[in-house]
Amino acid sequence: MNQVINNEYDYSNIIPTVDLVKSLVQYLSDLNDYLTKLTEEDEEKNKQFKYEYKEYSFKHHYGQSFNVYIKEPGYNNITCKSYNEFLSAVNDGNLKKISKLTIELDFDYGRGKGNNIDILENKFTIVFEPYNITFARKSNNNETFINEIESKIKMALDNAAKVDTIFCTK
Repeated sequence: MNQVINNEYDYSNIIPTVDLVKSLVQYLSDLNDYLTKLTEEDEEKNKQFKYEYKEYSFKHHYGQSFNVYIKEPGYNNITCKSYNEFLSAVNDGNLKKISKLTIELDFDYGRGKGNNIDILENKFTIVFEPYNITFARKSNNNETFINEIESKIKMALDNAAKVDTIFCTK
């Protein structure tokens, strides 16, 4: 189970449209909501058992989080913790002439029985900066559905409009 995955992809030649960013934010926010639902269902299922008999597939872990960081020129920074908060920031005009936008999903959870809970850590980070757009996945496991999440994010970025410039040619 303990396998280190540290994948990073360069997408510096894509055109980061508002629609592309919104779809990525919505996808990762929905995944965070889905993990929250799975952890709540797992906790409810195990409520009836003594601690040593509880068996988890998706035990809540404090590392689970979702954030979108919007850095505007100067010192104005905005943090959104859901798709709706992000959509509100977009509608308020906060996605124009920004210097950096980072989408982070920490998809962390526990799996195991009683005191033998393994923590599965999965961090997905998409960074949009002028001429420097990257997607990274860091995991300590090789779960099939986590690999699928990585593939879906890559597919969305791979399908984005691209342009070769004097600063970035791929």
